[in-house]
Amino acid sequence: MSERTVEVIRDEMAAERQRLDADLIRLKSDARSLGIFAVAGLLIVAFVTWRLGKRKGAATVWKLVK
Repeated sequence: MSERTVEVIRDEMAAERQRLDADLIRLKSDARSLGIFAVAGLLIVAFVTWRLGKRKGAATVWKLVK
């Protein structure tokens, strides 16, 4: 039989839940940062290709988004 009591197991589960919550917060923050860079990259590509022509620029951006 295990020497751990119910309270010890609950405390371990609560500590693990807190670590997982902290990891989730960091992951969401990283995803937001990545999303900002992705949008900025698409805007740069759109601006550069737009100078080649409106239709060609729009088509290039559509291919990247698709």
